[in-house]
Amino acid sequence: MAKKRIVIVGGGFGGVMCARTLRASLRDRDAELILFNKENHLVFSPLLADAVGSSLNLLDVVVPLRQLLPDVMCRTEEVRNINLVTSTLEYEGYDGLPRQLPYDQIVIGCGNISNLNVVPGMADHAFPLKTVGDAAVLRMHVISQMEKAEVCDDPERRRWFLSFIVVGGGYSGVETAGEINDLVRSSRRFYSNVREEDISVTLIHSRDQLLPEISPPLREFARGKMEKAGVTIKLNARVQLATGEGVGLKDEFVHGGTIVCTIGSTTAPVIERLDTPKEKGRILTEPDMRLRGQANAWAIGDCASIINAVDGLPSPPTGQFAERQGRQCAANIIRTLAGEPTRPFSFRVLGQLCSIGGHSAVAEMFGFKLSGFWAWFTWRGVYLFKLPDWSRRIQVGFDWAWLLIFPRDLSFIKTDVTDRVTHAHYEPGDYIIRQGESPSNFYVIEQGEVEVCRPTPEHPDGEIIAVLNAGSFFGEQALIDNRPRSASVRARTTVEVIVMGRNVFTSISKTLAPLRAALMAAIARRTPNTWQERPRVRAALLEFKLAEFIEPAPDPRLKPAASLLEVTRLFANNESPFFLVSADGQRLDGLVTLTDLLRAQASGIAPETPLSEFMIADPAIITVNDTALIAAATFREHGHKWLPVVEDVTGRRIAGVIRARKMIARIMQVVGPPSAPVAAPTATT
Repeated sequence: MAKKRIVIVGGGFGGVMCARTLRASLRDRDAELILFNKENHLVFSPLLADAVGSSLNLLDVVVPLRQLLPDVMCRTEEVRNINLVTSTLEYEGYDGLPRQLPYDQIVIGCGNISNLNVVPGMADHAFPLKTVGDAAVLRMHVISQMEKAEVCDDPERRRWFLSFIVVGGGYSGVETAGEINDLVRSSRRFYSNVREEDISVTLIHSRDQLLPEISPPLREFARGKMEKAGVTIKLNARVQLATGEGVGLKDEFVHGGTIVCTIGSTTAPVIERLDTPKEKGRILTEPDMRLRGQANAWAIGDCASIINAVDGLPSPPTGQFAERQGRQCAANIIRTLAGEPTRPFSFRVLGQLCSIGGHSAVAEMFGFKLSGFWAWFTWRGVYLFKLPDWSRRIQVGFDWAWLLIFPRDLSFIKTDVTDRVTHAHYEPGDYIIRQGESPSNFYVIEQGEVEVCRPTPEHPDGEIIAVLNAGSFFGEQALIDNRPRSASVRARTTVEVIVMGRNVFTSISKTLAPLRAALMAAIARRTPNTWQERPRVRAALLEFKLAEFIEPAPDPRLKPAASLLEVTRLFANNESPFFLVSADGQRLDGLVTLTDLLRAQASGIAPETPLSEFMIADPAIITVNDTALIAAATFREHGHKWLPVVEDVTGRRIAGVIRARKMIARIMQVVGPPSAPVAAPTATT
């Protein structure tokens, strides 16, 4: 027969087994085998947690694909698109340009990718565990936390450094929690200032039992063993949010310095773009694993929904099933090339194994149940014999035996991570910057409000000296002056910020003129030489009651659905330079100024355009409980002549407005007109 090109997309358990089976059955002159995988190795993902806990060497959990598949063309280019109509795939070449490759048969087994965005803030503050790189970063972080705890002289902060939260009670979560707990507790003897009670490892699971895939007796054994080892287990607990201080559940907040998330995955981009029936992001297949309606395209592994003929249920996304799918898919391709009928996927589970830490595991194999050390020994042995050759097995086996006798490796390479631009999520009360910290980042508020504060004898938790809202930024002065933070910044509401590293900030601020101008204007506003910072003025502002300055908001309160034409008529018939926007007449949804109206008209938008399209949706506000000093600082920060006042930042019920002119007049009555400025503390950070 003519030489066929068979392409396999994905180098996981399924893809590798498919390639090995095809190569063993098809001669090189009969078939060209090409495997695409972004990494040049197969990852034994069930062993990643052991690598995190330093009970395995990182290199012991990977096998190079070129050595595993010597007669298969292995390519690390990323596959972008698969055209099922023309039987071609598009991939990114070595030079970054797209290239086309035709195929005769294609096997799609690229799995899923991590998606921590299933929980607000999780992607910003949690460590994933999907790749060897994830395991390496997490291992270094855990040891770094131990090093920080050793030299920390604040007991509360030391406990925070040594608090670890693992989200997800499946295989990965249980294994990760057990290994981190073992690593930290077994290494405590090398850290003279770390006590047993300083360490906490919390495993959070949304169901009522850990490891739902195994039998109830083994689940209970796993839970009891882990709790005895010091792991706190919270069941029926669904994580609602994650911040830099821990995770929020429905009824409590669990504090932790490290969050590891083992839940959350999403469809790979190439699968999303694939024009074929899918269910919940997984490719729907025929019983023989062919894509529905296709003759030469197959799917295996986590990215596919494959019915198991043994029980009529969709196959679970495990390595054991992926391997069998890869083998049986290869057999069906060989049958297809030979003109023989294919067979449906059929596989009876051999067993389940899960490590729970402390050289202990739970296992169900061939109807037998094991727990404890022998289950762990069996678990390691299964993966040892999955390695490709005896030389590799002997090398890894010797490493494992060595680590059974000697302490875990506590060395880590401290590298300077390249600065980047990231996002971060904070809940009300969370500190983003603490006074006295060394400057490292620049922040831009995407959503929400923050308050700048500084401890005083009267306010040890920090007196609020400024409020910043969406579009504002902070952290610039300390970076420019290269000095410690002069004030703290904490979230006033739920906050989303863009975080820019020092080097990125320096480069952009030097070359981007608008940002440079904005920074200079902000520094000018925030420097301590303004009239408002005179001691007598400051004292007067602290004495004033904000209620003295609140007056009714101008009528009417506009609806977000009001058209540009209606808003134009309103401004034409009223002297007020602004109006508040509220859908129900009570809650502040935004505001619109004469400047906003003129800008909208100049942009050429249609007269029927709703107000919601051009209003200020997240304006600077103050609450009735704020001080006049905060109001003055907000006026100065934003350059406004008036501010809306709400009852609280959550409900945003309109209480009125205050005008800068009225406040200045009141100050002049008390302290007189401005004279020579006197330096005082400022809100710079």
